[in-house]
Amino acid sequence: MTNFSVSYTLNGMETATTHRAHGTIVGITGGIACGKTTVSELLTEKGAIPINADEIGHQLLKADSPVINELTEAFGQDILEASGDVSRKKLGAIVFKDKAARERLNSILHPLIIQRSRAQARQLVTEDPTCIVLLDAPLLIEAGAYDTVDLIVVVTASPVTQLQRTLERSVAQGRPLTEAEVQARIDAQMPVSEKVKYADVVIENEGTFEELCMQVDALWESLQTENKIP
Repeated sequence: MTNFSVSYTLNGMETATTHRAHGTIVGITGGIACGKTTVSELLTEKGAIPINADEIGHQLLKADSPVINELTEAFGQDILEASGDVSRKKLGAIVFKDKAARERLNSILHPLIIQRSRAQARQLVTEDPTCIVLLDAPLLIEAGAYDTVDLIVVVTASPVTQLQRTLERSVAQGRPLTEAEVQARIDAQMPVSEKVKYADVVIENEGTFEELCMQVDALWESLQTENKIP
């Protein structure tokens, strides 16, 4: 196994000599089925405070969402369930195969997702200068929200691994997808190889769970060192 170490700077200063006046906001991103959620869960178990951008996005698909009318105007009333909520399955069937529709959806949801994520994160780090906040956001880079965070962590896996994991997960969830459907979802996102260019820390998730945990342990130790208050 390749040895893993964490080295980065925050706000342009070396971590070994920097003492921050507020907590640290860590952006966790990666491609579909790369394992970013697992990494977030492991860091949360260690004491980090999670903010899940996907969950914020899901709330914006509820019947009482401030953008519900804009969504139905863009994609039609057929995307609604009987409850008035937007059907993620119906909406996904539209946007994953149509780039223009996907861009339209992103233009509606992303500004509010970024706004709400940023507000939550800033409140947390202002209230507790020792806290470590995790912003778990699949589209952190694509949405231009990376300037919201102090550190970008990209979790990676090969395209073949992404495909296989997503197929297996869809079956386990009782909503099996075809290989073509999975590939369309992977292709709809920025390639992981491009996301890595924005990363301060890269966590490779091609090995065992134990190997993944070792990388997360190293990251957590480095974050704790950075966040010590004199």
